[in-house]
Amino acid sequence: MLRSLLAKPSFLQGSSRCLVQATRSASSTAFDRKSIQHSGKHIKQALQGRDVVFYQAPDGVKRMFMFMYISAGVQLLFWGNLASLAYVSYSKKESDAEDAPIVLAPKGQRMAIAGGLVSVGVGIATVMCMYPWRYIDKLILLRGANRVKLVTHARFLDSHKYREYPIDQLYCKQKVFTGLGTKGVDALGKTNSSHIFLRAQGERMAYMLDRKGKFTDVKLFDGLWYNPSAR
Repeated sequence: MLRSLLAKPSFLQGSSRCLVQATRSASSTAFDRKSIQHSGKHIKQALQGRDVVFYQAPDGVKRMFMFMYISAGVQLLFWGNLASLAYVSYSKKESDAEDAPIVLAPKGQRMAIAGGLVSVGVGIATVMCMYPWRYIDKLILLRGANRVKLVTHARFLDSHKYREYPIDQLYCKQKVFTGLGTKGVDALGKTNSSHIFLRAQGERMAYMLDRKGKFTDVKLFDGLWYNPSAR
């Protein structure tokens, strides 16, 4: 009887093991939970002391986006000049008579036409700017391995250029690693896009990464964010 009292009950041993596992789970980072199936020890060690650039866009895209911004500015100037011309000189016949003189249109009509032309120019320029705003230049795993920082090619607006998210909030439905090409990241077939669309939960528009860019670890990238069933 005394021996049985001194012996540690089996249910207490099981409770201790559960408590240890729960403590480890609570102290683990999002990076630990998502990369458990992949070899990321060197990155995990680096994240303890500094940020790690996990993806870098290919060279040459900055020049392309510079021309895109210039084109957007030209569109604004073009449609703005048309709007100004319409407001200043848009004319119509004074009456329905065949020989009625042509006079300046009413101010309200001229403003409506000018406003429509400006709206067209702003719409075209916005669409042209949205591509670099969602194109990722750098993807940085932040120190501590719980958050990620996206750096896009947005200009003049830091709110669009720099965005931070928890690692768990991002997902993509395409695998980076395909086993094709010298780096193993070439698109599968001619119909597949050369871009990877990285999405944030709660946002409609995705971010874009180019397969030609530099990935630190493509298999670890898939382990962190590949989720074909996410919405």
